Amino acid sequence: MYISLSVIRSIVITLIVISSATNMHNAMSERVLRAKILFFDSNPMGRIMTRFSKDMVTIDFIFGFLFPMIAYGIFRASTVVISICIINPLVLIPCVFMVAYMVWVLRKSQQAMVEA
Repeated sequence: MYISLSVIRSIVITLIVISSATNMHNAMSERVLRAKILFFDSNPMGRIMTRFSKDMVTIDFIFGFLFPMIAYGIFRASTVVISICIINPLVLIPCVFMVAYMVWVLRKSQQAMVEA
């Protein structure tokens, strides 16, 4: 049972990493294709291709290495919080406020990234 769940977990994480890298590649391609002519006049094609491929390799390595560690940490922390809330239900009150604050901060940072 444990082995099968570990294999399923690894497959799901791999699919998420591949999907993320594909979405990032598509977004980068879209931005380069929609760039103004001045961008292509001031940057040689070789420099654009080198930068594009270097960024994609970096994203692949970072996503492939860090995402499983982040996912394990999030799942581990959430199971600890759930266990504590089962043992002492009063802890659930501050947890709700902390989750709401975390969602607010994430949305605010996401909006700042979109505006930039």
